[in-house]
Amino acid sequence: MTYAEQELQPLGFHLLDTEADSVGFEKKVVLSFHHLKLQFDCVCPAYPRIKALGCPLHAHETSLPGSWPIEDAKKVATALK
Repeated sequence: MTYAEQELQPLGFHLLDTEADSVGFEKKVVLSFHHLKLQFDCVCPAYPRIKALGCPLHAHETSLPGSWPIEDAKKVATALK
């Protein structure tokens, strides 16, 4: 499960699609919330050698409060409830 899924599924987001690169690393996750579809893209140029802090796809078990795309998606969910 990606960081995006872990953070947003409890708020009502559902996984629609994922896309992996040629070696199987996730490069895109699409989640839906009601009528909206939000796409989270991996922009870490060196993944999987390094993991960017707060990356919406790969920040598993980070001690940071979260990435801004995920925090914005949480605001969307709150606004639409």
